[in-house]
Amino acid sequence: MKKIGPFFIAMILIQMGCSSMRNHDHYSVSDHFDGTHFFNPWGNNVSKSLWDVLKWRFSTTPGPWPTQVLNSAKPQLLPKGAKGSVHITYVGHATALIQDGVFSILTDPQWSDRASPIQFLGPKRIRQPGVELSKIDRVDLVLISHNHYDHMDLPTLRELDQLFHPLFVVPLGNAHILQSEGITNVKELDWWSTEGIVQLVPVQHWSTRSIMDRNQALWGGYVITISGKRIFFAGDTGYGPHFKMIHQRLGSVDLSLLPIGAYEPRWFMRDQHMNPEDAVKAHLDLGSQKSFAIHFETFRLTDESFSDPREFLKKALINAHLSEKDFFAPEVGETLILNNE
Repeated sequence: MKKIGPFFIAMILIQMGCSSMRNHDHYSVSDHFDGTHFFNPWGNNVSKSLWDVLKWRFSTTPGPWPTQVLNSAKPQLLPKGAKGSVHITYVGHATALIQDGVFSILTDPQWSDRASPIQFLGPKRIRQPGVELSKIDRVDLVLISHNHYDHMDLPTLRELDQLFHPLFVVPLGNAHILQSEGITNVKELDWWSTEGIVQLVPVQHWSTRSIMDRNQALWGGYVITISGKRIFFAGDTGYGPHFKMIHQRLGSVDLSLLPIGAYEPRWFMRDQHMNPEDAVKAHLDLGSQKSFAIHFETFRLTDESFSDPREFLKKALINAHLSEKDFFAPEVGETLILNNE
């Protein structure tokens, strides 16, 4: 019998999740909200049924992954008050630590062993986070792109709230999930709205934490303005027209954090997760000066081999006449430094 993989288990657990339906009467109908559900306005219905999950799981053979990887990179964290640069450290999956001398920001923080509502089933990390929470001296702002369990990890969010009491920024429909855990410093944003140094922007994805709440919460990416640099964090997204929309509306960015993993098989994942070739196209659409790969080499979620995202990114860059200096694939724990010029 075909082996059941961790993503299949995670999808089953989502069907068993405990989130309840919400009353959205206080949200205005828009080009991406019909009064009950959020959607991608350019027509991509990316959420899949349980039958699609079963078809995938029993019709493909996953590539090889290691059971454990030791981190070798040494983070270069930035102390408060330091001037002249922005440090971006890859913690793992979609978690990055973005610091200048004033702000310390975490994206989709995930320090748990599993990306799952149950910590004994579901996708298990094959390596430790690239930065220990005990080594972080400050977190001012936490950005959450959407409510899937590998991006909204409540045990981590509770710990961050206890340690630092940062501001948590979430897309519409997600605040109640954090508030139910006692996290009160939460701000919801709609696409194109801002809170301080961040702006929520459209991406192509979907949301659910249970069978009862599919697409009842919004998803998005963020544009962050910090020390004169503009950084785009994509969260989770398929390739679509939204990248050109962001560029046309907001202009070029200095750095884009773009996902390159969890993309096979393409018939199932194409609309919700980019492959490396898609990520390079997004880099170009955004007019990004540099890009920084995320969402790979941490949790085994889909069928590509462990080494595929990094190897195929190299090929996609060659085909686009770009170099690894243009689109950087960090090791977990590695820090990219943007200097103010």
